Amino acid sequence: MGVSRIRTLLVYADYTSRLSYYDDWLDAFRAAPRLDCRPLNLCARGAGAALKRELAEADLTVLLHSVNGDTTIYLEPFAPLLADRKGLLLSFVGNEVNLPGSPIAAKRAVLRRCAPDFIATQLLPEAGAYLWGDIARRGVLAIPHALNPAVFRVTRPLAAREVDIGVRAVRYLALLGDDDRNRLHDLFARHVFRPPLKVDVSTERLDRAGWAAFLNTCRGTVSSEAGSWFLERDDATVEAVRAWVSGQSKGRNLVIANDSPLRRLGHKLPWGLRVLAGRLLRGGLVRHENSLHEAAAFPEIYARFFRNRPRPPFYGKCISSRHFDAIGTGTCQILLKGRYNDILVADQHYLALEPDFSNLDDVIERFRDPATRRALTEAARAHILEGHTYALRTEQVIRAVDGTA
Repeated sequence: MGVSRIRTLLVYADYTSRLSYYDDWLDAFRAAPRLDCRPLNLCARGAGAALKRELAEADLTVLLHSVNGDTTIYLEPFAPLLADRKGLLLSFVGNEVNLPGSPIAAKRAVLRRCAPDFIATQLLPEAGAYLWGDIARRGVLAIPHALNPAVFRVTRPLAAREVDIGVRAVRYLALLGDDDRNRLHDLFARHVFRPPLKVDVSTERLDRAGWAAFLNTCRGTVSSEAGSWFLERDDATVEAVRAWVSGQSKGRNLVIANDSPLRRLGHKLPWGLRVLAGRLLRGGLVRHENSLHEAAAFPEIYARFFRNRPRPPFYGKCISSRHFDAIGTGTCQILLKGRYNDILVADQHYLALEPDFSNLDDVIERFRDPATRRALTEAARAHILEGHTYALRTEQVIRAVDGTA
């Protein structure tokens, strides 16, 4: 494949505007100077015919996170075509965690049918190899998210920002067996700080421009690593939790399952109607399965299904695109101490909070100091711009596949 520009088929699924990293990866590949990119949206009319035509010419086909992150329904009909391709196939994987609507087992099944040469994981290499190593014919590549400096940049100085701590993130469901992020967000939403801090924590989902603008109103944000301490190839524990939770509501509600065929219809609704439908299905006789899991008490789920279960022998959590977004906007991060794919260094790139919050007072005292915030954000931004932008990630992909045809 040693040519000046690699003819690349870039496959994605355009069904949401509320996951900014979907847009960032798409933009990065389209802008890569070494690639002659042909984007193809699996949700578009006539996608099958276009895919067959492009596969006959492509030296490299890349499946972006959107084709399997939230659901595999868009990818599944095209697996035989992808397996019968001319060139190499590299697939990213979204949401590498056991979820009822997008289980690991379903992703493994459809990827096996596609027969990818490479699988790109967001996780650390050992965890990615556990999930996908027996499927990727030429190997698993550790390629986490990155920074899009064209969108996530400083547009307002820290001194002009009116929010001290701002958060926009959905809550983790109890069936993950992990409530680190929920505990952290609840702490900052409910804690009374002296002197007061202006804290704005919400589960509202924003599009890419809105998310970047919101971060530029915040001096700081709080978060944890993405994912769960527990990972399974077969989703056995999550399925057991689902069965138990559904049993608790049996006879009281008609439940629309997370993997219901209605999901495709829901994806076609405008975002505002999706939000309205979600609210309507949180109560009453007809409920969406997610609403049952949102209401499930974490302590009970954890005690029944996770307390006596050993953690896997590898580190299953990872850095999130949201961490890079905050760094790009110069927003100081207070993060639960973790590895963050060994990219971020505690108290050098973020203020490290202990998992039991025992050092909260010390962290807040340092956060209140403008000089400390400035030093952390500038160090983090310089570090990420040097080695962790989406442009550099696409180069990593090209280096891995170039010359292997």
